[in-house]
Amino acid sequence: MNEKPVLEIEDLHVEIRTAGRVSRVLRGVNLSVGSGSVHALVGESGGGKSMVTRAATGLLPRNAYIVKGRIRLAGEDVTHWNERQWRSVRGTMVSMVLQDPLTALNPVRRIDSQIADVLRRHRGLSGDALRREMLALLERVHMRDPQRVLSQYPHELSGGMRQRVVIAIAWACKPQLILCDEPTTALDVTVQKEVLKLIQELASEGQGVLLVTHDLGVVAKLARSMSVIHTGRILEEGAVADVYANPQHDYTRALLSATPRFDRPGHKLRPVDDELIARLMAEAEQLDLLEATR
Repeated sequence: MNEKPVLEIEDLHVEIRTAGRVSRVLRGVNLSVGSGSVHALVGESGGGKSMVTRAATGLLPRNAYIVKGRIRLAGEDVTHWNERQWRSVRGTMVSMVLQDPLTALNPVRRIDSQIADVLRRHRGLSGDALRREMLALLERVHMRDPQRVLSQYPHELSGGMRQRVVIAIAWACKPQLILCDEPTTALDVTVQKEVLKLIQELASEGQGVLLVTHDLGVVAKLARSMSVIHTGRILEEGAVADVYANPQHDYTRALLSATPRFDRPGHKLRPVDDELIARLMAEAEQLDLLEATR
């Protein structure tokens, strides 16, 4: 099956400039997400995962700059869009599901008002039509007693219920791309399974999903393809089954060795090799020095 790309990132380089110092945080990132599929971006904290999602939604920090490369959403070049242009597509073309739903939601506003904001702004709904659509969205994410949930505040809901609300908001306008940034980290195992099923449903309805995570177990359950990132570089990419069966990069092998394998009872966990991490960091610093002399 040929999937139409909804996100294409080509040779993306991003710098952060602070007090006269320049740090390259993304180095030639290439990544593609097809419609109706889940692509995982995997790596340790600080490796550049969140910077990729920020670039793909026009939410880079004020001191971060794209110095090279291209970002395309549904075939349209958005690399140097301004904030006004980005606001016109957030929610309709691209949306996000964040790691902590308690911080993603406004604590002093009821759930109905937060869902209504999106539906009014992007779909022009009001009155009874607005209420029906809010209920339909909560039912779509398998929320129990949606009438009651609409009248509640975020702190009155469990972590899993809050994450369902965040997914409902992200789904409200059927965007072509949904970015899920560590969407199950703050949840217990049972709720995590339910949320992963919801994300699978997003892809089954044609949305492209970029799953950002450090959890290789989640990747195995959910994603079809994956990219491994470290120090702002994509070290390896391919179908999940192929990468797991035959990892090509030392870093990928180290991550897999440090991941529990319940299908292999005799599998022993190994810590990620400190020498390998030091070598990768040194290589990144060398790249920074080379870029600075050009």
